[in-house]
Amino acid sequence: METIRTFTADSEPALWAQVAADMARQPDLFDYRADLCQPPYCVRLALDIDLGGGFEGGYELTTLRATVPGQPALRFALHEQDWVHEIGKLLGLQDVELGYAELDRTFIITTNDANALRRLLADPAVHQALLHHPTARLTLAPDSEAADAPLLLDFSVERAVVEPEQLRELYQLLLRLLQQLAPQTTAPAG
Repeated sequence: METIRTFTADSEPALWAQVAADMARQPDLFDYRADLCQPPYCVRLALDIDLGGGFEGGYELTTLRATVPGQPALRFALHEQDWVHEIGKLLGLQDVELGYAELDRTFIITTNDANALRRLLADPAVHQALLHHPTARLTLAPDSEAADAPLLLDFSVERAVVEPEQLRELYQLLLRLLQQLAPQTTAPAG
């Protein structure tokens, strides 16, 4: 049975003190799930690690995902530049360039609004976090084809990110983006 831990705090340092302490207590992080909440925002952290065995190869996956309230119109995907996508470009597939040289060089970027995405990703801390994970995928898209499907902000990388400080950087990335996509409508308590 999947156990989902829930951590809630008014500040990021307090939240990450809880998460780091919990992770340190775990005998392994093969299947770790936690909801990291700083109201009104909540990010689901998932670590999936399978070491494989025998002739089976293993896998590692780190995912951070949040539902974006309010249904903003922006949609996007950033993912690894690789030879398959380079061939696609030769065949006419287009990605956008945002004017951030390192991001443009590192990721294939697709969006329905390049100017809005450029503003969303303007923070140098966002660039730094993304560039630490050049094989990652970051998307903002509906959860399904249904008209009322929730909009998900999703970061995933096919490796196990198990160091709390590295996970905290990824959490900060999603939190910064969430705060821009769905600004708080009320002042935080405290």
